[in-house]
Amino acid sequence: MTPLPATLDTAPGENLTGTDPVRGDDTRAIPHPGSRDTAVIESVSRAAPPEPGERVGPYLLQECLGSGVSCHVYRAWDEVRSGPVAMKILNWGNVCDRTAALKQMRTEAAALARVKHPRVLRFLDFGFDARWPYLVTEFVEGRPLGELIRTGGALPLPWCLHLLGQIVDGLGAVWRAGIVHRDIKPDNILVSSSGVAKLIDFGVAKSEILKSLDTGSELVGTASYLSPEQARNAANADCRSDIYSLGVTLYEAMTGKLPFEGRNRMQMIFQHLNTPPTPATKVDPTLLPLASDLCLWMLAKNPDERPQNFQDLREGFNTVAAAIR
Repeated sequence: MTPLPATLDTAPGENLTGTDPVRGDDTRAIPHPGSRDTAVIESVSRAAPPEPGERVGPYLLQECLGSGVSCHVYRAWDEVRSGPVAMKILNWGNVCDRTAALKQMRTEAAALARVKHPRVLRFLDFGFDARWPYLVTEFVEGRPLGELIRTGGALPLPWCLHLLGQIVDGLGAVWRAGIVHRDIKPDNILVSSSGVAKLIDFGVAKSEILKSLDTGSELVGTASYLSPEQARNAANADCRSDIYSLGVTLYEAMTGKLPFEGRNRMQMIFQHLNTPPTPATKVDPTLLPLASDLCLWMLAKNPDERPQNFQDLREGFNTVAAAIR
């Protein structure tokens, strides 16, 4: 299997002024968008996305890896570090509220900058460019777990535990940093070609330390993976909400199916709030009952009845892993 790209060292933090980038982990250098930023971004015409071969800051864009509603993602070459990086650039063409979009990107940068763990995508840089504000992270050759499930169906249980056990460890570091991810799902878990899993996309993360950058109490997250309490009020989400979403992810990885199905977002949320999940062993009778029980524990409607912290969750995964050895 192809090895992971070499990791890149981060540079000391710098204050964010003008179009200068910020590097390192000083979240004070990633401030809430101010009046100056608002005036600049509202005065710029809706720039077309950059093309491979163009430079944005100290980065040479090499390939567009994908585009979403609000961002384009590129593989780029860092001319300072002489190595590949992943670069997320705001898609002004699809953004109605530019200030909110920039705020969300800064929230993600500030959250990533606070977490140092090999199972969490590593923050490298944030830069304000009126054409293309950008967030830079380490580059990992791999595919989202969601893509692996969509193309190959359910994964073998040992492989599920191997990949999601890594995410449990990464989440432990996220929670210790005082952050709740709020959007755990297979598409936000990047799996390298060597079997290393990394947690990505902190765009709706919540933290008291990052409160000035928080997206507020509106409904945030992905309906298929949303905990009941987060569906009621996203501001009330805590680590147990991430545990619930990871439970949905584990269920889907083990069975190839979601525990709840709905024709639209509201139907899905209603089931998270009111419908007991079908045990995974009813979907696949060959599954280890302990693994199904772990899912049901993580998917408890009442957050007080789930694993309460990293230690509980880690012990649950360890118990299941020991049973299949």
